[in-house]
Amino acid sequence: MSAEWAGTAREMPFRVGDWDVDPASGRISHDGDSRKLEPRVMDVLVYLASRPGVVVSREELEASVWSGRVISYDALSSSVQKLRRAFADDARQPRIIETLSKRGYRLVAPVSPAGVTDRKVQSPQDSTYTPPPGNRWIRASSVIAALIIMLATLAAWLQFGPWTQSVETLAPESAPYSIAVLPFDNLSGDPAQDYFADGMTDDLITGLAGNPQLFVIARDSSFFYKGQPVDIPAVAKKLNVRYVLHGSIRRAGERVRFNAQLVDTASGSHLWAEHYDGKVNDIFKLQEAVIHKILSAMEKRTGSAGQTGLRREETSSPEAYDYFLHGRNRFFLYASREDNRKARELYLKAIELDPDFAMAYAMLAWTHAFEAMNGWSEVRETSLAQAQALATHAIALDETLPVAYFVTGLVYRERGEYMKALVEAEKAIAYDPNYANAHVLLATLLYYTGRPQQGLEKIQKAMQLNPHHPYNYPFHLGQAYFILGRYQEAIDALEQGLETNPSSERMRVWLAAAYARSGRIEDAKWEAEQVLALNPDFSLQRIRQAFPFKDPGDLENFLAGLRTAGLAE
Repeated sequence: MSAEWAGTAREMPFRVGDWDVDPASGRISHDGDSRKLEPRVMDVLVYLASRPGVVVSREELEASVWSGRVISYDALSSSVQKLRRAFADDARQPRIIETLSKRGYRLVAPVSPAGVTDRKVQSPQDSTYTPPPGNRWIRASSVIAALIIMLATLAAWLQFGPWTQSVETLAPESAPYSIAVLPFDNLSGDPAQDYFADGMTDDLITGLAGNPQLFVIARDSSFFYKGQPVDIPAVAKKLNVRYVLHGSIRRAGERVRFNAQLVDTASGSHLWAEHYDGKVNDIFKLQEAVIHKILSAMEKRTGSAGQTGLRREETSSPEAYDYFLHGRNRFFLYASREDNRKARELYLKAIELDPDFAMAYAMLAWTHAFEAMNGWSEVRETSLAQAQALATHAIALDETLPVAYFVTGLVYRERGEYMKALVEAEKAIAYDPNYANAHVLLATLLYYTGRPQQGLEKIQKAMQLNPHHPYNYPFHLGQAYFILGRYQEAIDALEQGLETNPSSERMRVWLAAAYARSGRIEDAKWEAEQVLALNPDFSLQRIRQAFPFKDPGDLENFLAGLRTAGLAE
């Protein structure tokens, strides 16, 4: 299908029940009442309208509408709620969209082509349906033909439309020393052993990432492919790397069998492949051997990639390491207060078994910082103080631990001590040049302290390291562009972030300001209305406290945009 046809399909209006839907303008209308939908909310409606009466699972909607992007769980739920509000639909007695518990969503209203004005067209589910008078076969066939054309066109749009647009991150051609470590398959036959395979993957990523000559894809983007059939060339192209490491691990009691393959995607050849058999308490020696084998194989193929120094053995206690792996696996869900609490308990058990386990202290510190950042603390400052004390102790045990400096930086940032936070973020990156989250932290500190161009470069670097990034990456990218006065690029970034987390108040605040400064006043006012709907107590005074710019001119420019959007002091 041609790009022109796909573009035309995207513009085609249609009807849902008594409502006219115009995807091109993002509006629905009924009896003179016109309402604007957010772009991704409209996308959800169009997808459901292409399957009227069919139950569409949450997974299908997320995969089709958000096309592989990492989104919060409530992104789809929020979109459906906004559709219901726009249509004045009742979830308990739905006329438009029905929710089926644990199954998905169904558009129960009739769908018809634009221009069909017969309000008596009914849903196939309606048992009282009777054909209209006249030659029912001729009339029905014409309507059916029109419906087929419209639905085919909508399906074409959904297949070829702009679901995969992404913010420009200035990614280079795949570097000669670039690698992604994909999640190792758990071949134990016990899904409960996934944490061990994931732990091996995590440790290999961390071990390789410390090499300053090597570009290593971040954990979040590697684990995007967990449990999926992997097309190595396609993954390498998406992640923009030359080498891909993948394999499997089988644990039986205290015995471990590990298989790994290193693929050079430039030639399609297996550059190196081996298997190892050993004991769990030799796991660190196994990891070190694998890292050196990988670097040696790359050196022979492309020249010297350098060698990492010997990694400090994290713990001499296999039991402590096991608790640590369970805790890290739980923490990286980033899911809830309960998961954060459970991860903390597991880290504490690891430390009880090995009081010198530096990485366990660092990750324990992160749980306290994360608690404060998410508003889960009974006393926020107490959580931050605990995080700082634990991170400081971790550094005393191992001064080369990037995550400990990262957590310390988070603590200083949350306290508003930006220069101290910047120093800690730079230390984390010095020990791990591939630490994507540390680059994000540093980016925020740079553009708040009057260095937006450097902040922009750091967030772009983070997005290269973590192509399947969460919504906060385009949020920070949009902030940097805004401070630089590059408003359209800010809008593009912020709209992308909003697509994956539509309930983000901060994202909408910055988008309202960006629309206003670019002259899109109607859009700015609409976003401001959404901000007030999310938070009726919103005020510009609170914004001054939440975003304390070093340069008063940057702050005033931001506030001027919000005033233009209609937000008050």
